[in-house]
Amino acid sequence: MIDDSNDERRYDYIVVGAGAAGSVLAAELSASGAQVLVVESGGPDDAPTIMEPSIWFYNVAGPLDYHLPIVPSPRLNNRNFNMALGHVLGGGTSINAMVWVRGTQADYDGWAENGAKGWAFADVLPVFKSQEDWEGGANEWRGSGGPIHIRRPNDPHPTAPAFIDAARQMGMPILDDVNGPMRPGAGYINMNIAADGTRVSAARAFLHPALSRPNLTLLLNTDVVKLNFKGTRCVGVKVMTNGVVNDIAADKEVILAAGTINSPRLLMLSGVGEAKTLRSFGIDVVEDLPGVGENLQDHVLVSGVVFNYKGKMPDRPAGSNAVEAEAYLSSGLSGDTDISLVLHQLPVVTPEVAARFGTPSPDSFTIAPALVQPTSKGAVRLASNNFQHGAVIEGNYLGTDQDFEAVVRAIEAARELGSQHAFDSLRESELIPGPNASAEDIRELTRLASASFGHGVGTCKIGSDRLAVVDPELRVHGILGLRVADASVMPLIITGPGTNASTHMVAGRAAQLILG
Repeated sequence: MIDDSNDERRYDYIVVGAGAAGSVLAAELSASGAQVLVVESGGPDDAPTIMEPSIWFYNVAGPLDYHLPIVPSPRLNNRNFNMALGHVLGGGTSINAMVWVRGTQADYDGWAENGAKGWAFADVLPVFKSQEDWEGGANEWRGSGGPIHIRRPNDPHPTAPAFIDAARQMGMPILDDVNGPMRPGAGYINMNIAADGTRVSAARAFLHPALSRPNLTLLLNTDVVKLNFKGTRCVGVKVMTNGVVNDIAADKEVILAAGTINSPRLLMLSGVGEAKTLRSFGIDVVEDLPGVGENLQDHVLVSGVVFNYKGKMPDRPAGSNAVEAEAYLSSGLSGDTDISLVLHQLPVVTPEVAARFGTPSPDSFTIAPALVQPTSKGAVRLASNNFQHGAVIEGNYLGTDQDFEAVVRAIEAARELGSQHAFDSLRESELIPGPNASAEDIRELTRLASASFGHGVGTCKIGSDRLAVVDPELRVHGILGLRVADASVMPLIITGPGTNASTHMVAGRAAQLILG
């Protein structure tokens, strides 16, 4: 049920945040019969831009997006840009491009090798499969019958098959299913879009069906001010709705699912973080955990390498996310798959790129390079001890030479892909950076076009080292009755342009751990 009042009852579990992770957790925990409260700071997910996949990009930088400013990165000419994060029921899953990418087996095996015992690929594959309803049916890699319908484009835009043929002409393997298993090559993107052509957000797939249960309560437009502690036990939360503050008790656990920026921010505001820093803000220390907010990683989206379409661009089909094909490859700098090329069936450029290289025609398409295995790391810090002040996000984008050079090579790969004969009947010319671009033009495009992909992870990482925040069961070190279960617990970012699928998986695994 949805409760618009300030709630003073007790609950077994309180879930903070109803994005990807919180929606899954609230549904799974309430299925056990436990009394569950989920608290969401955003409003309902009924905007038309949510349900219609082909216009998802209107959500970005709009009223449903936190659109959080990032501290300018020196390698990116100290430009100002923001991180897109959903501020609505369903979180990012209600505003994103519906790209369903799991990451590689090596990603999860790497987590396990670095202290996240029980999170190897063999451990998490059953969770992925249980959540999926894959259009191709169940097999060794994929699941069917789950709440999230996943499909490839039904009626691809002409640019999508051209993209895949161009990749073939470059010698890339062509993948029938880019997630089964994920490996280098090109193919049609997996999209969490229903058979009727509407978005399958976490809220739609998991939370809405569960709200008929009397033991599940949803509070919308409600901010969690802080976590309440008795000693080192988390006993509930302090919330504010319409300016009214209430304390709500949790008899078993509080689970933070507020995301990579807001979960560490809430921990620090509540006294869990580096003791010296917390004291400098006048915050009483509950537990000295220096890793809270550290280890921030994000994919880098390059907007973009743009080509003029011959004549008028065909309309994007309804039920398409305008991002229908992708390729994964190695820059050659690490030996692993570290870059991807993502088709956008519209022009996508930053304001700085438009100023330097020209504003592209609406009849154009983009091959957007992305850095999907960055070596740079940033941090999330407090701005003050006031919960209404946003976090300071230090992205440190392209902070290493390797990351910068990988993006340069990704841009070159995107230009090479767009120049293949497969595009000859569709492509008029390369607009950005342009056919005569010099090596320095490419480096300048790297500085002007790179920005956050909105895929932040890692700020409350699983592990046992000095900077680990949660143990492999997602319990906050040194604290009782408190877990974190969202993208912030990922020790290392996954390979591929998205953290949507992996965040669903983290929450599904968390529910198993909590319920035993």
